[in-house]
Amino acid sequence: MNKAATLDSQLRVVDTEILKDLIQRITDLDNAYRAIAEKAGQLYMKADEVGMSRLTELLDKPMRNASDNQQAFAGLLADLQVQANRNT
Repeated sequence: MNKAATLDSQLRVVDTEILKDLIQRITDLDNAYRAIAEKAGQLYMKADEVGMSRLTELLDKPMRNASDNQQAFAGLLADLQVQANRNT
């Protein structure tokens, strides 16, 4: 059984209140990653504006990682919301 199918089968038996709590927690994480990405983008643009190429190089990987993490949380959130809609 793949990971997505395992999560789906586990979500089917989760209490609605627990599911709501999980959705809220992932929403909070997703929002935090968005805020971090915005601040990192501002830092990147400022460093680029003032010619700090080494700083922009060093920011590339963390910014990609934050973006990947945010996308992962957004995907999990979507999965949980689909299940919550099934439960209603």
